[in-house]
Amino acid sequence: MTTQPTPAEGTCGRCQQRRVVHPAKPNWGHVPKLLCTSCWQRYDEARANDDYVDWNDAFDNASDEEIVAHLATAKD
Repeated sequence: MTTQPTPAEGTCGRCQQRRVVHPAKPNWGHVPKLLCTSCWQRYDEARANDDYVDWNDAFDNASDEEIVAHLATAKD
């Protein structure tokens, strides 16, 4: 049986709140290393849906083609 690491208290790399933080998954790309539960869940759900949390996340992790496609649909 695999045991989960004990969460530590720290500052969330996204919202900057002092809370219980969890390590980000390596396959999420360029994201803060430690995230509070709420922010961790946002990244997890976004990646599960092939999406991004916000524009900062998209600029760091989306391909140029993905950004251009999104901007093209936003103009219409």
